[in-house]
Amino acid sequence: MKKTMLSVIGAALIGSTGLASAEELNLQLNWTAGGDHAPIYYALQEGWYDEAGVELTVRQGSGSGAAATALDVGQTEIAIIDTPTALQFLARGSKFTGVMVAYNDNAAGLYWRRSSGIETIKDIAGRSIGAPAFDATRQMWVPAARALGVDPESVNWVNLQPTGKVAALQSGAVDVTTHFYSVHFIYEDIFGDDLGFALLRDHGMNTYSLAYYVADSVIKGKEEAVRNFVQTTQRAFAFCLETPDPCSQALSSAVSMRQSDAARQLEYAARVMPGVGNDLPLGSWNMDRIKADYTVVREAYDLGEFDATTKFTNDFIDESIAYPGM
Repeated sequence: MKKTMLSVIGAALIGSTGLASAEELNLQLNWTAGGDHAPIYYALQEGWYDEAGVELTVRQGSGSGAAATALDVGQTEIAIIDTPTALQFLARGSKFTGVMVAYNDNAAGLYWRRSSGIETIKDIAGRSIGAPAFDATRQMWVPAARALGVDPESVNWVNLQPTGKVAALQSGAVDVTTHFYSVHFIYEDIFGDDLGFALLRDHGMNTYSLAYYVADSVIKGKEEAVRNFVQTTQRAFAFCLETPDPCSQALSSAVSMRQSDAARQLEYAARVMPGVGNDLPLGSWNMDRIKADYTVVREAYDLGEFDATTKFTNDFIDESIAYPGM
């Protein structure tokens, strides 16, 4: 905790000096704004990016694949991407680099109704799973299924709109659906004791999840701005994980979300962001995990040899910023 508070003070002092002129940077979210983006909106509201000399523009997203594509073709400078998706792009030659972790643990889960006859994850064999074609869990289904002890070919995938998952599960149109843990409370509220759930992290599929990636050309041309962005974002995450209420309020105000929903999304996201057993500075990568993650992705997509650690860096991280309580 002491390290976190000292870091916040230090960042504020550095930011107060500012730069001669603000450097513009644009960020594309992985999806429409939710609880895990609250630190960004709080830092914007409080002027922390401005103080650090960064004029940040935030764009809503439509999936990690879309965010990675936008970053790859120069439509954005920074993007939040699910790391297994990013690794696919990087192995095929995309020119961007991971600079900060948002979710240290895999936040993806599978949801079902117990009344449908599914008691444990093994019972999904022969059932239907509803999700968009670009859904993160669907994209990584082969290694995920193996980790779960399920034959990957034993389920039938059904295409759904991203906003149609809960309704499809309610109606019985699908037996199972997928979602990130940040919206777990919605399923709890709707299904109550009938809810069945499996977090991939807890079943042997614990790849890094959402993280911040920056185009290599931007790192080269705006290195100081990237460093200021990363360290300001670290500062915001440290604050919001420890003091969530003002951050959920900032998110609610910025994107017209009910404050209660914003608060609960941040609460649930915070349960998987720091990572089980993780003692690294906030947002830092463990390169051994990157290697292991690429092994999983490589096998899933029949990719070639690639030293994934060359496309991830802790160089922009302020190592004095710790997760609250660490």
